[in-house]
Amino acid sequence: MVIDGGLRERKKIETRSALTAAALRLAVERGLDNVTAEDIAAEAGVSVRTFFNYFATKEAAFVDDDLERGRRFVAAVAAAPLDTPVWALLHRTAVSTLATADLSTREEALKEQLIRTSPALVSEVLATFGRLEAELVVELARRTAPSSALHSRLLATSLVAAVRAATETWLDTEHADTDTFTTLLDEALTALAPAFSP
Repeated sequence: MVIDGGLRERKKIETRSALTAAALRLAVERGLDNVTAEDIAAEAGVSVRTFFNYFATKEAAFVDDDLERGRRFVAAVAAAPLDTPVWALLHRTAVSTLATADLSTREEALKEQLIRTSPALVSEVLATFGRLEAELVVELARRTAPSSALHSRLLATSLVAAVRAATETWLDTEHADTDTFTTLLDEALTALAPAFSP
């Protein structure tokens, strides 16, 4: 049973990756507006129903790696000792998990080009930050006193604001790469640190 579960999980990961890669390939070839969910499913060799089992929209397929990085970020925060200074933990973990690329250099460059020219993709990227924020609030509430619900939300909102500011600045920077984003994210989080000193 464990083996079967492991195989099923690997198959899901492979299918998700195939759909994301197919979406990127087709958008580069045809332009995002000329690609449908049906096209992506056919390119990946799966049914349209399978596509919608993984993604609600075609835009979601393009930013799946961003959402996955966000989930790894929240998981890393959750795994840290409870007595770790919170903002230092958020800063360190964000730089190490959110500023890394899951795609190859070429794929990342193509995706960056698409995002720069597509308001729909920008909206989807920003929506992933919203999902990250909701998950982060739950984890931060576990690390603070019950009376500090506002503080937990403020921490999460500030972290997401820093990521958004760094992302939008990065998208406005010509020939920017992952290192550029890392620097921008570090600067944004450093600027907010005095507000959350222990």
